[in-house]
Amino acid sequence: MSGPQPAPAGDEDGPGILGNLPRTRPSVRSPRRAEPARPEAETAPEPAPGERETTASAAGDASREQELEQLARAGLSLAGGAATLGLRAAGRAAAALRGAVERK
Repeated sequence: MSGPQPAPAGDEDGPGILGNLPRTRPSVRSPRRAEPARPEAETAPEPAPGERETTASAAGDASREQELEQLARAGLSLAGGAATLGLRAAGRAAAALRGAVERK
């Protein structure tokens, strides 16, 4: 408690900004990370003919969902722009009204 601790003999750079924290974390590597990564084509089984139609309709639903999301975003953007324009017009009208009242 008498001041800064001297740096350990093995650390040539000194304690640094983070003090005497270790340079690496002591941890155990996950077994899944230890295995080499397999390509997606090898892991996915070939769908049956009946499942292909289901997959195609699911892809169609997903694209329709994306289209609806884009439409909703465009609507929100348009509504936000209209609200901004309305607030600007109301602000200018209030400023003009205040200017007219102060002149009297």
